[in-house]
Amino acid sequence: MSNIGLAWGAIALYVIITIILTIRGALKTKDLKSYAVGNKDIPPVLVGISLVAQLTSVATFVVNPGLIYKYGLSALLGFGIAAALGITTGLFIFSKRFLNVGSKIAAITVPQWIGKRYESQFLQGLFAFISLALITFGVLIVVAMSYSLGMLLQISPFIAGAINPGFIMLISALVIFVFTYMMIGGAATHAYTNSIQGIIMLIVALILIGSGLPLFWKDGGMFAKLSQMDTNFMSVVNVNSLYFRNLFEVFFCNFLVGLAIVCQPHIVSKVLYLKDDKQIKPYLITAMIAGFVFSLVMITGFYAKITNPGIERMDLAVPTYIATNFSPILQIIITLGIVCAGLSTLEGILLSLSTIFSTDIFLPIFSRKSNDIENNMKKSMKYGRILLVLVALIVIYLSVSQVKNPTGGSVAIFGMYGVYLLFTTAFFPLSCGMFLPSVKKPAIISGVISSIIIYLSVAYFKITYMHNNPAFLATCAIIGGWIVILLHRQISLQKAD
Repeated sequence: MSNIGLAWGAIALYVIITIILTIRGALKTKDLKSYAVGNKDIPPVLVGISLVAQLTSVATFVVNPGLIYKYGLSALLGFGIAAALGITTGLFIFSKRFLNVGSKIAAITVPQWIGKRYESQFLQGLFAFISLALITFGVLIVVAMSYSLGMLLQISPFIAGAINPGFIMLISALVIFVFTYMMIGGAATHAYTNSIQGIIMLIVALILIGSGLPLFWKDGGMFAKLSQMDTNFMSVVNVNSLYFRNLFEVFFCNFLVGLAIVCQPHIVSKVLYLKDDKQIKPYLITAMIAGFVFSLVMITGFYAKITNPGIERMDLAVPTYIATNFSPILQIIITLGIVCAGLSTLEGILLSLSTIFSTDIFLPIFSRKSNDIENNMKKSMKYGRILLVLVALIVIYLSVSQVKNPTGGSVAIFGMYGVYLLFTTAFFPLSCGMFLPSVKKPAIISGVISSIIIYLSVAYFKITYMHNNPAFLATCAIIGGWIVILLHRQISLQKAD
C-alpha cells in the first residue's frame, strides 16, 4: 500500500472510532444538561486529560512553534513559560470555587453562571454574544489542521499562486465532520474522544520532543547555530519581532493572559463534569503533568529552524518539519496526533457554543412563551444544534480567507484577537462572583463594558507600538476593567456609609 493509502486508512479508522463514540454519546444524552456537561459519571483523570487536550490544541503543536520558529527564545518564554504558569495558577484558583458556586446555582454555561450569579439577563445575553468570539479560535484550529493534513495527503494549499480547490474541500470536510458528530453526541462523546485524543497527543508530543534531541549537541550545539542565524533569535526579548519586543510583552502580558484564559467557556466549565470537589485534586494533577509535556512540544520550533531554515510562512514550519524529517509511518502518527490536538479543542468550542445557543439564547425565548420546561429544553437544544450549521459555514469561509491572507502573518493572531476579548471580559464577573461577593452588578457591567472599549480602542487608534499584540490589548483591558470595578465599588461603599 502507498503512503497516501496508509494515511487515508488511518484517517478512516479514526473516523470509524469517532462514529462509535458519537453513537454511544448520543444514547447517553437524555436532556440539555447531559448534552452540556454529561452525567457526572466520567472519571476525574479522564476529565483532566480532556481539559489539557483542549488547553493544548493544535496551536501548541503547530501555530505557536511557528511563532517560535520566526521569533525565537522570546516567543518560547512567552508561550511556554509565562502563559503556562498563568494557566496553571488560574486552574488552581478557579476550579474548586467555580464547581462549588456553579453547583449551587445550577449553571451549565459560563453566560448562565454569570447571569444567575448577578441576577442579570443583560449580562447573560451579553456574554452569550461575546462567546461568538470563539469562532475565531475555531478558524485557527481548522487552518492549522488543514495544513498538517494537507502536507500528509499531498494536498497543497496553493496552485499557481491561487488557493487549491482541493484544499478548500479538505477544510470543508474537516468542519462538516467535527460539527456533525458534536451536534449529535454532546458532552459524553466529547469527554471520551478527548481522552483518546489526549493519549494520542501525549505519544506524539514525546515523539516530537525526542526527534530533535541530537540537535542540542550536534555540530557545535543547537543554540549556537540559532544565535548565528539571527543575533536576536536567542535573546530573552526580540526587538525585531511583532509581539515579544520587551519584558512586559514577553512575561507580564503572557502570564496575565494565561491566568485569564482559564475563563473561556469551554475551559472553566470543564470542572462541572466532576461529581464533587473531592475529584478536583486528581483532575488538576493529571492536567498539570500532561500540560507540562505539551508545553515542551513548542521547542519543535527550534528544531524546524535548524533543519528547514528557509520557510516563509511560519504556520507551515512544523508541517514542513514533519514532512521532511520523519518516515511515512511516523508522519501519519504525528499528523493524526496534531489532528487530535485540533479536534479536542474544536469539540470543546462547538459544545460550548451549542450549549450557549440553547441555554442562553433560545431557552429564555421559549420560556417566556410557555411554562412547559421539558418541551422548552428540547426545543432549545434542537435550535442550538441547528445554529451550529450557520457557524460551520462561517468557519469554512473565514478559514479559507486566513489561508489566502493570514492576519499578522499567522492565523494565530486572528484567533487571538477574538478569543482574547472573550476571556478578558469574562475574567471580571467570574473572579468577583467567586471571590469578591461585595462587588455588585452595576460595577461588573461597568468593568466589562470599559474593558471592551479599552480593548477595541487601543487596537483601532493604534495606541503605543504594541497595539498589534493581542496579549497587550488584553492586558490593557484587564487592568482598565479592574480599575473601573474597584473605583465603582469604593464609591458604592462610601455612599452606603
